[in-house]
Amino acid sequence: MDATRFSLTDGAAWVYVVLDVGSRAVLHLEVVRNLSASSAVTALQTGLQLLHSHGVKESIVVMSDGGSDFTSQAFRQACEEVGCWIRAKVSQRGGMGILERVNRNLKYEWIFRQEVRSITELRVQCGQFQHWYNTQRLHSALGYAYPWDKLIASAKSLFAA
Repeated sequence: MDATRFSLTDGAAWVYVVLDVGSRAVLHLEVVRNLSASSAVTALQTGLQLLHSHGVKESIVVMSDGGSDFTSQAFRQACEEVGCWIRAKVSQRGGMGILERVNRNLKYEWIFRQEVRSITELRVQCGQFQHWYNTQRLHSALGYAYPWDKLIASAKSLFAA
């Protein structure tokens, strides 16, 4: 999980990105004015609800950087309720690099091409990006598959006898 900043005509905004690293599926994008522990918890819980709706209820490892919203007691407690929390460094192998790439894709492959000016427009575009990224953008790291297909296949394999 990570957050990335956008400068808009109506002020700065942040987008929390909740990603399933294994499938590369964007589980949730939460657009907020300011970073906070409560916003981070809401974003995480909303993303996890998507996993739960597909039957994934195993213990989850939540990885984030050391931002104050992610190191807060409230966020760490939310992580412990579903599994555990790991603080990762951007340069750490297997760390935040995949998420940082998603942030870059969100910005350069989508938002910056749309001339988004307001937080309302950003919310709309984030929803469209999530759908496109998960269901229409092929990923070389997945053998040129779609993240959503990979996520669903992974969820189904958990229940195969």
